[in-house]
Amino acid sequence: MRKIAMMVGALVLGTAVVAQAATPLETVEARKANFKKIGGAMKASGDTFKSGAPDAAVLKANAAIIAGFADQVPSWFPAGTAVGVGKSEAKPNIWTDKAGFAKAAADFSAAAKGYKAAADTGNVAAAGAALGKLGGTCKGCHETFRQKD
Repeated sequence: MRKIAMMVGALVLGTAVVAQAATPLETVEARKANFKKIGGAMKASGDTFKSGAPDAAVLKANAAIIAGFADQVPSWFPAGTAVGVGKSEAKPNIWTDKAGFAKAAADFSAAAKGYKAAADTGNVAAAGAALGKLGGTCKGCHETFRQKD
């Protein structure tokens, strides 16, 4: 368990790169790296359910990773990092619809924290329901604010 806690801490500390990035390109690259970590944790969570024998420890560890990033997401999108900068997939409406993006980010954060709370109980059914809700917030934001190549 201590090893898992250290791993989660190391992953979340990696987000400091976004705050310290000197150029828009570095910011985009750091943002994409952080979203890959979130995506990896989402995939691992889903995979444990697909295995037919969900592992509560896997859910707990991955929920902690996602929740650790949850409140940081809005800070990963400073002006000047939209589509056209490196491999950015951030649509310009992130900055023109600030209220909509802020709501989407808040919904993600709340769902991530809900997933963590459910996973922390060890109740895999509750964690599964919370994971589904979290996935819905990801999809909603991607459909509105992400331009996939």
